[in-house]
Amino acid sequence: MKAGLVELLELYEYKVDDLAGGLEPKGGLVSLNRLRQSLIQSTLSGPLAKRFREIDARFKASRPGYVSIAEESSSLDIETIFIEEEGPDLVNPEREVLERLTEALYWARLEKDLGRAAKAFNQGKRDELRMVYAILQNLESYSATPQFAQDYNLSRFSLSHGIPGLSDPRVALENVEVGQRLLLELFREVYALPSKLNLPLEETVPYLRRFARRVLDSEGSLKTSIKGPNVDTLRRALEEARRQNLSIGQIRELEERLQTAAAEERRRTLVQEEDKNRFTAAIERISILLTRYLPVPRGETPWPQIPDKILGAQSAEYALKEIPPDTKVLTLRLMPQRLRLEGYEIAISQTGQLYGLSTGGQERSLEETPFSLTLRDAELNALRYKDYLHLRLEPREAATLSNLLAEGRVLAHLMWPEQAYAYLRLMRSLSMRFKGETNYAQFGLDSAAKYGDATVDNLQEFARKGLEVVKVRVEKTANWPALLAETAQAMGLETYGEDLRRELSEWLGFQPPSRDTLGGNIGSTTVGDSPSSIKAGSTVLSLRFQENEVYVSSTGLIPRKLHDMMVWMVPEGALVLAREAHRVAHTLVTIPQHRAT
Repeated sequence: MKAGLVELLELYEYKVDDLAGGLEPKGGLVSLNRLRQSLIQSTLSGPLAKRFREIDARFKASRPGYVSIAEESSSLDIETIFIEEEGPDLVNPEREVLERLTEALYWARLEKDLGRAAKAFNQGKRDELRMVYAILQNLESYSATPQFAQDYNLSRFSLSHGIPGLSDPRVALENVEVGQRLLLELFREVYALPSKLNLPLEETVPYLRRFARRVLDSEGSLKTSIKGPNVDTLRRALEEARRQNLSIGQIRELEERLQTAAAEERRRTLVQEEDKNRFTAAIERISILLTRYLPVPRGETPWPQIPDKILGAQSAEYALKEIPPDTKVLTLRLMPQRLRLEGYEIAISQTGQLYGLSTGGQERSLEETPFSLTLRDAELNALRYKDYLHLRLEPREAATLSNLLAEGRVLAHLMWPEQAYAYLRLMRSLSMRFKGETNYAQFGLDSAAKYGDATVDNLQEFARKGLEVVKVRVEKTANWPALLAETAQAMGLETYGEDLRRELSEWLGFQPPSRDTLGGNIGSTTVGDSPSSIKAGSTVLSLRFQENEVYVSSTGLIPRKLHDMMVWMVPEGALVLAREAHRVAHTLVTIPQHRAT
């Protein structure tokens, strides 16, 4: 089939629909005729030929008596375009499985990306999220009307929902999860637009941009509150007062009210213009987001690649006999078994009709909902479709050196022993406060006795798991700084609470950490066969690479294994080390000393 022929046919249908609806096609009739002649002279067969004849019949009905030059001079009779009798395509069921898993992988990755975008949009007046909400509401209303499918130019669109206010009770835009769901819903709706509108895939984002502009430009999209009579009413009242020769005092009062109303109207006009400019910019940022993350050809993101082999496949065409060494991506047919991916042992179990997965001491039931398991230095992503499972071992989300160093800064505070591990006690108390009223006494000085008895690796693991829990709850709670301040005050740790708020804010901020936020003392080294050293204040640490592991040691202390990140306490504070393969980055965190308030 000629490349782009389907898209040309869709474009022709779209232009004919406009013509049939009484609108001038985009590009004019000359463009439409040129496109029609090109299709007539192309090789059309099968369903494409049938579809062209149906569209062309509508074109001729819209222009009675029209005959193109191409039809007069061409020996090709449109009515004799051959239609092949094609039987139903026999698609291998396991090919369909791979396609569905590819789609599921795309949406799972997109959801994570949109979580980060929602954080970026959840600032200031949240113009992007408010605009997205208005787009979705109007798209839902307009798509339910009969003219929607034919109105490519949106000439018959009428506004049904205005842009919500910043504190509109209908939608909790301050919640990051709500913002993420809004963006995901927008992507799903926009992804489906071509099928609803017979729209060329490349026109998806331009159409959405036009739709958003029509929403914004419609009267009533930006709500304003008008108190008292407007300028026209007051002007008529003043004219009437003069005709009736009312007193000078009454006329002067009306003149003052008219001046006040006129000034308010000018102010309101300026505010509306400013709001319109802000939302216009928001529409562009939304369009950029759609272009960046929609799959080609709708957008710029390539479809994920899934190997076309399946462990335990029923079809010999897709059968994978054994798992190659160092495999990180695998599709398998569900059955009880044990396998290894990149050094991780994974067990698939079955109980009746239910399947489960376990690895690294973690267990999950296998349903058709994507999930991830955080492992020691990787993330296991799992997708299920019917009786097939797709597994991917990937670097831990946000496990870049800079983000690991930022996380390590928070951990350094949590592991700081001052005031009986004040930061760690405060974080655990905050974690409970998210659930409701808390007995702060249970996080007093006595509760920290076990922290001092734990090994440094166990303490780090304990603090890191607790930090992950708090991270999830912080991202769901807009007023978490107030809860932290309340908790710190109840425990007499206000100064520690302010430090912890600052560190959490910098770590969880959308902007990637930099030398400015991490401090200018970031260093890095490459570990190899020869030992290397790092100086942190008055302490010198030795790094040794052995059997794909990095060991960190200091004089008189047992070496510690560096997985992805490590906090090493020193007299000046803490040294945070982050590892990616042979690279190790490090930064010295100076922790201020306080007294409990």
